[in-house]
Amino acid sequence: MKNAIEEEKVVMTADEAAFIDRFVADHCRPHAVVMAERLRDFVSKRQMAMFAADDNPAFALAAGPTAKAPASVKAPDEPVTFVFASEGEDDAPGAWRAELAVPPGATAETPLTLKVGGRDVAGVFALSGVKLPLVDGAAEIPFGVFLAGIKDTDVSLRRPGGDAVKGKLLFF
Repeated sequence: MKNAIEEEKVVMTADEAAFIDRFVADHCRPHAVVMAERLRDFVSKRQMAMFAADDNPAFALAAGPTAKAPASVKAPDEPVTFVFASEGEDDAPGAWRAELAVPPGATAETPLTLKVGGRDVAGVFALSGVKLPLVDGAAEIPFGVFLAGIKDTDVSLRRPGGDAVKGKLLFF
């Protein structure tokens, strides 16, 4: 006795194969694109969850704001620039100046670029309770994370092998 599968083989016609190919091309996205999108969404949600103040002990942070990140954040309709500078004279060793620009209509997930100028602009910048490693004198922080730690007044730059040089907000 023959197996049911062996008895009758179904063969697709060229028109059926062409229809399936058109349908897939029109309505389906490549697996790599879908997985990259899902990974970006997952990472973004995890980053925001790490800085949210909840009682979930699954995340142990070495440093980060304890305030809850605002659920719905929207920046003003005009750009806002926060300017920070080291305490002391502008020409003192270790002096620095940093700018953080918030673009119009920024949301909690919008990355803000921190640009640090001065002598030897390498190191780690402390802002909003977060330690930001500088790459070529710049770092990024999500707008929601910045707002979550806005009450943390520690603003400083620690250069490699050096002490932290404290600073303050000059203008926003």
